[in-house]
Amino acid sequence: MSSDPRTAILNAAGEVFGRYGFKKASVEDIAKRAGVGKGSIYLHFENKEALFEACVKQEVARGFVELRARLRDAKTPVEQVRTYIRCRIEQHTRKPEDPRIEMATVLELGEAAAHMIPQMVDEETSVLAAIIEHGVIQGVFHAGNSRQVARGLVELIMVLGPWMLTSEPDEQSQKALDASFEVFIRGLTVPPLPTS
Repeated sequence: MSSDPRTAILNAAGEVFGRYGFKKASVEDIAKRAGVGKGSIYLHFENKEALFEACVKQEVARGFVELRARLRDAKTPVEQVRTYIRCRIEQHTRKPEDPRIEMATVLELGEAAAHMIPQMVDEETSVLAAIIEHGVIQGVFHAGNSRQVARGLVELIMVLGPWMLTSEPDEQSQKALDASFEVFIRGLTVPPLPTS
């Protein structure tokens, strides 16, 4: 447990939300897990929704830190796209035993969290578009609109996340996904056909 009550509350809330989902998680459970009184939670967060939103923002930030660290180890644009895909799939499919809030839990919140998803997609798109654009500058990739291509892949991975979280893909499904992502990457490297 952290000695800082806010950090302890956020960590506990991440575990409780990750385990029970938003609706079933109670402020009492979070307080107990954090080792604080229920009232302490309301000193730091207006309500359960604000606490959930803070947890989501914390997890998104942690996800970006992990992603950027892994991307630093990938030397070429092709390796970076592969690393991006692998990292994001892993992040979106971590089980609740890992103290992280899963995309399925974010979606459960419904309208209260819906305002966060466009910003998350934009941030994701910016990271991937920068990788693709770097590849275009190096002559490795040929993408007419890097941001549009990046957004399509980001949205695909976000859609796959909850499915993969709730029903772990078997080996055949995983191989099919990997092959599809390889086709996507190879497609980035192919110059466009000349127009007549």
